[in-house]
Amino acid sequence: MRRLLVIVLLLSGLYTAAAQDVRLKLNTQEGIYSLGDTVRVYGRCLEAADSLDMEIRVNGMDTGHSKVLLGEEFSEIYSEVCDSSKWVAIIINIPDKPAIDIGFMVEPETIRPGFKAPRDLQRFWRREIARMRRTPMQVKVDAVPAPEKYGDSLKCWHIELSMHEGFPVNAYVAVPMDAAAGSLPIRIRAHGATDIPDVRTQSLLEKACKYASKGMIGVDVNAHGMRDGADEQYYKDLDEGLLHEYPHRPLKDRESWYFRLMYLRLVRLVDYLVTLPEWDGTNIMVNGHSQGGGQALALGGIDSRITHVYADEPALCDHGAILLGRYGGWPFARRRQTVPASRLAAKILPYYDGAVLISNYKGKLYIRAGLVDYTCPPTTVWAVYNNATGASVKELRSFRSRHHTNVVWYDKEELSALDGDFPPLDWN
Repeated sequence: MRRLLVIVLLLSGLYTAAAQDVRLKLNTQEGIYSLGDTVRVYGRCLEAADSLDMEIRVNGMDTGHSKVLLGEEFSEIYSEVCDSSKWVAIIINIPDKPAIDIGFMVEPETIRPGFKAPRDLQRFWRREIARMRRTPMQVKVDAVPAPEKYGDSLKCWHIELSMHEGFPVNAYVAVPMDAAAGSLPIRIRAHGATDIPDVRTQSLLEKACKYASKGMIGVDVNAHGMRDGADEQYYKDLDEGLLHEYPHRPLKDRESWYFRLMYLRLVRLVDYLVTLPEWDGTNIMVNGHSQGGGQALALGGIDSRITHVYADEPALCDHGAILLGRYGGWPFARRRQTVPASRLAAKILPYYDGAVLISNYKGKLYIRAGLVDYTCPPTTVWAVYNNATGASVKELRSFRSRHHTNVVWYDKEELSALDGDFPPLDWN
């Protein structure tokens, strides 16, 4: 059964950021409109203010500015009759303070990826996976104690899995102590893009343990295959050397783009995990935010063993959007917009595009999008959703005042409550 479930952050439709006076709301709760609907945006300022700059972005592109004067009561500051499919963000720029913004979409169900699937898409990935598997996997396992709060309830270890090229897989694995054979699903957390020296770039035992404590084989894998727990200088050297500007390297050919090995390491990880006696033999879930969400979509598209994909504001999607007048997702959302339109890019990027790869996915798909996310625009997320034609279940939730990196206007408890029964409540 497929169903589209779109929800927004409510609380009277207000978007409130800490220490800000300006508030915005729409004339609908969901922020999703059809052709012919009238969009109305209202704003107010809790304290007296001079006129403020209002910026309008359509499909991520600045289309104009005007001045608005906000009073203490809500008044209409923008309206339009919807005449085309698009994403619009209304931004109030406040001197010396962060901007306040709200977004909406018109006919998002019509959005399709800018690139079409190459005829040899699956053949390419089957070949790359076969090449990897021709090199026998060497497994290094190191037992580690669980964090103190879990007591003796979990068994944990760190793994290093050899690769045919590039860095090996490095990850933490945790399972409930004395779990019965064939009883547990696998849950993999893929990492978003973080500064290489940041400890969050390394595999995190705590994340693996969190999943294990809920009755799963919990796994947390770093995106780059780099060593975990090394000294500071190791990560600084990577940041300045082998991993410097890795998302923005020049395109050369399909086989040399950086993300090829990132995706293949996940397949190698699954090859290892399915040998664990505790696995239930069916369920393999993968989740992540941003770059991690992009990896989750890609793994679902190239590995038929994946049964659940949870992608929160996924990156690495709709690289060809610029061909249709939209911004693509990270790493091309803001930089070098001519690159995805080049002939060379058209020969490479579709093979790594989550919005293209997802068409081959057959399992359950859950996605979240922020309607003021300028890093992984909601148009790219809808391109994924609409192209996931083979998914057994698919659901999307859009949050009309959600940025990419954080939720500044609600605490986690409120966000979980608003998610309701949308699985899972805590993705990351």
